[in-house]
Amino acid sequence: MAYQALYRRWRPTTFSQVLGQTAAVKALRNQIEAGRIAHAYLFCGCRGTGKTTMAKLMSRAINCMNPTQGDPCGECDVCRAIMNETTMDVVELDAASNNSVENVRELLEQVRYPAQLGRYKVYIIDEVHMLSTAAFNALLKTLEEPPEHVVFILATTEPQKLPATILSRVQRYDFGRIPTGLMVERMHLALSEMGITAEEEALQMVARAAEGAMRDAFSILDMCVAGAEAGSITAAQVRDVLGTSDKDFLFAFADALAASDAGGVMRKVDELMRSGREPQVFLREMSSHIRALLTVKAVAQDAASILDVTDEDEKRYRRQAEQFSDARLLRILDGFVKAEGELRFASTPRIGLESAALRACQPITGESSEALLERIGELEAQLTQLQSKLDSGAYTVAAPAAETSPKRSAKPAGESAEAAAPAKPAPKPIPGDAVGVWKEFLSLLSKNEPPLLGLLRNEKFLGEENGVYRVQIAHAKKDFSYVKLNQPARKDKLTQCLCEAAGKTVSLEILLEGDKPDAAMTSTRADAQQTLIDTFGRENVQIDEGKN
Repeated sequence: MAYQALYRRWRPTTFSQVLGQTAAVKALRNQIEAGRIAHAYLFCGCRGTGKTTMAKLMSRAINCMNPTQGDPCGECDVCRAIMNETTMDVVELDAASNNSVENVRELLEQVRYPAQLGRYKVYIIDEVHMLSTAAFNALLKTLEEPPEHVVFILATTEPQKLPATILSRVQRYDFGRIPTGLMVERMHLALSEMGITAEEEALQMVARAAEGAMRDAFSILDMCVAGAEAGSITAAQVRDVLGTSDKDFLFAFADALAASDAGGVMRKVDELMRSGREPQVFLREMSSHIRALLTVKAVAQDAASILDVTDEDEKRYRRQAEQFSDARLLRILDGFVKAEGELRFASTPRIGLESAALRACQPITGESSEALLERIGELEAQLTQLQSKLDSGAYTVAAPAAETSPKRSAKPAGESAEAAAPAKPAPKPIPGDAVGVWKEFLSLLSKNEPPLLGLLRNEKFLGEENGVYRVQIAHAKKDFSYVKLNQPARKDKLTQCLCEAAGKTVSLEILLEGDKPDAAMTSTRADAQQTLIDTFGRENVQIDEGKN
């Protein structure tokens, strides 16, 4: 006997075997037990969820001579004749290839003839949305008032394309996608019958790839069974069949995106292509991975049930999600989804993948509120990550040095006391020009005050005069960066870092675009400040430079 595909061999023969359609099964079974059979039904839902199977099961159940709790017995003459397709009591019409008005008229001419064996003559019209307008019009009257011995069962994946006049004449049942857990259980059952074992991760991958369609899952499983070695299906084999990447690769790729490591991303893409993976499939997987990171950020507890992953995987997602801001994850996800659609028509998919990945690495620029919020979000994500490391003990705060210092340093936990108090390093050479001092100043900010660096690093440095360093803030940031940088606490921190970078006492002047500094006033103010500092000491002088 020829090999029969798994989805045909495991097609349900009773209502109890139908997966994931509890509401529809309960309603239809109650109708059959009570004898209240409607004249027309509409089964709608995505592919592979059991619409045609339910229609065939229904045709046997309403004609069975010995039904059991609404289920067909499968043994009487009527059941066997319908299953073997040797009776004209059940007529199937594929509307995709028989969609003309002539096809419908031919079908309607047979309606007046009674059933041969059972009580009802059942007409199953699959993909009914493909019928032409004239065909629908020809069907209307008979569908509304068919003979008592006729039952119509319509099936479609696109109910929105059906005319309202058809929808008002039928009982509609929506078939949802089958949950992953139920699909895995059914695949385990099918494999055990064949004496084949499979890794749990392998079947989870098949179920996710099927996207809720049991028929698709069995079709993929058929390919995996054909390539099984020593009677076992592994996750690696399923990846080869699907052309997908393993989970570790996805996490490593996301780590490179988080670090904005363009070189690392390009090497990962090259590794992906050399292993024979499809760029479009990989973008779909990365979109799912980014979606998982967004999910664990949005859902504080039990995100594993939403993502269909283990608790260990959820923890891993949460650790990686700390490296991203919500705004950046959404931008990356939008870019990947758009690129996936464009890759269908690309002549060189690899270039499209590399372009999408490199764009995801680049920080967003510009002065828009969206750009500013993403940059601030990235800084907050870095601070949150650092705080979590401090809380977990991965880093500890070192004791302050003997001489007074405004900053505290962090060091990895577990270091010895000698390592915690190293010998005083030789002082770094002081840059000889204003530009060098400014670069050193920005470097210090990146280590000690990341939020202030985010406000200052893209602004224009005007130079130094008489110990006064000037920076110009764009006029568009007048109500944000300019106000925040001139607040006394932030201004004092900036001045301390600038003095440390210059190796002497200097001051910082923050100007708004279009303002002109008064050189004489600046020089006089600087001299007065220096006199106060020399007299009382820098630690005893607080200078509010935000006021004239």
